[in-house]
Amino acid sequence: MKLYLRILRYVRPHLALFSWAILAMTVYAVLDAFSFTLLIPFLNLLFGGDAIGGGAAESLFAGRGVIADLLRWSVGWLVDGRAPMEGLRNVVIFLFAVFLVKNVALYIYQVSVSVVEGRVTRDMRNDIYAHLLHLGFPFFQRTRTGQVISRVTNDVEQMRGIVTGNVSKLISQLFQALATLVVMVGLSWKLTLVSALFLPPMLGLWARLRKRLRRGVLKVLNATGEVASQVQETVSGIRLVKASGAEEWETERFRRLTRGQYKAWVRNERWRKFFPPATEMITATSILALLWYGSYLVLAERSLTATAFLLFLTMAGKLMSPVKFIAQFPSIVQPGLAAAERAFELMDAPVEVRDAPGALPVTGFRDEIRFEGAAFAYAPGVPVLSGIDLRIRPGEVVALVGPSGAGKSTLADLLPRFHDVTEGRITLDGADLRELRLAELRGLLGIVTQETILFHDTVRANIAYGVPDAAQELVEAAARAANAHDFIASLPEGYDTVLGEKGTRLSGGQRQRIAIARALFRNPPILILDEATSALDTESERLVQQAIDEVMAGRTVLVIAHRLSTVRRADQIVVLEGGRIVQRGTHDELLALGGTYRRLYEMQFGAEGNVLTPAE
Repeated sequence: MKLYLRILRYVRPHLALFSWAILAMTVYAVLDAFSFTLLIPFLNLLFGGDAIGGGAAESLFAGRGVIADLLRWSVGWLVDGRAPMEGLRNVVIFLFAVFLVKNVALYIYQVSVSVVEGRVTRDMRNDIYAHLLHLGFPFFQRTRTGQVISRVTNDVEQMRGIVTGNVSKLISQLFQALATLVVMVGLSWKLTLVSALFLPPMLGLWARLRKRLRRGVLKVLNATGEVASQVQETVSGIRLVKASGAEEWETERFRRLTRGQYKAWVRNERWRKFFPPATEMITATSILALLWYGSYLVLAERSLTATAFLLFLTMAGKLMSPVKFIAQFPSIVQPGLAAAERAFELMDAPVEVRDAPGALPVTGFRDEIRFEGAAFAYAPGVPVLSGIDLRIRPGEVVALVGPSGAGKSTLADLLPRFHDVTEGRITLDGADLRELRLAELRGLLGIVTQETILFHDTVRANIAYGVPDAAQELVEAAARAANAHDFIASLPEGYDTVLGEKGTRLSGGQRQRIAIARALFRNPPILILDEATSALDTESERLVQQAIDEVMAGRTVLVIAHRLSTVRRADQIVVLEGGRIVQRGTHDELLALGGTYRRLYEMQFGAEGNVLTPAE
């Protein structure tokens, strides 16, 4: 029930429109039940009797005159004292009017529900996506991309039916069942009681299958997420797949996943499809019981007329449709509930990095960035960084070097608070980063990584990312500073050229220079360059390095590099090994000192010749 209530909270902002839908459905349900009672005067007129029942109303309706009174009030004035054909004509016209109003109400209901359904789905997806963007890097490191995509798209779509379609239909079916039940009680309370005896078996069947169906649907949705993840990974790495000749291997891997999804789906469908025929059998048994007992009331006890019995059977048959839906409702909504459970699991994922209450504004970078005993661990007891003490002054170029897995990128990720330290602290001009406004802190930083991220949009939009109304001169200035303006101008539509997904229309060096232009667009005082040239060919590296050399002037720069030739001019080189700082100094100082830096340098350049000469 908590899950239902949480889903239905999304209807609250649209409650006025949803109320109109419920009102329209109430009108429809009442008129739908009432239209069948009009068969009484029609049949009586057709077969030569009193249209309303006259003084025989009590016998006609087994001691109850409520429906007879209703008919006298509604259509009595159309048939009393009139010839049979005239009365029949009037009843037919009245029936037409009733059906017209009933179906107008049905149309209003269906349109209103569709609008609410669209709004609710939109709101839910927006909320999930907004929360997703605020989740920290640890979440994305432990969650497969396909599972995230499946929850934002497929699972929300599955939830759509619960929030409006199925819930509103449940309400409408309850109204219809109630209106029909009132007529049935008016006709014969004894037959109504016989009908009610078959409700407990339906409810018992629902209770038995509900949990089994929920578990089954969760397995299906999880399997679907794995299939989506496989497709996403394969498409992203299609170059590697083809280069490795791994098409058949990937095909077989995908078949295993779809086979598992199919088996989970079939197991769940066996139980879900059992529900309709089971409820149909209960319904058929109740109809047969009504036929037998109703015939007894008409033929033996004579407490019910044949006309009333026929109308009761008609109403009982009409009642079966909403009763069957109400009974099957739990099985119908299980996919949506399971999807809701997965979607809300994503929404409930904790935001590891967020603004502290009363976070302080960031006005700039004036004095220093200081790491004080900083440590970080992805999992408790498994430190990635330990005891980091480091000072970075304005305008200084600091290089982080060390073997793979030493913690260089993780250390750089602590500065924009992609992760928070688990021990110690990092300060900016004396203020703990965790006490500063996160957006303003990141506004000080421009970040260029080895993996260049470009969006399926224009060059201008990629450079001025997040600033849709950016002035063209500012975009061009950033591109010129990144040594990118010339090749952008040569593109078919210049800055309005759409780059394609991940910028596949450009070379690696061109993509990287656009990434540098993006980092420079906001003119940040601090740059983080994480292996920005390591994946490029020699010529591309030369062009990108020229751009980097130009943009580093006058800025504080944190450089991560495997190629030591790119960091020889750094003001301070920090050597990491095993998550700790093992050396620091200038290039010449570290070469003279020996140890890890000299070993890494000799591995790249050899120990002969002039490689150990001071940096030029």
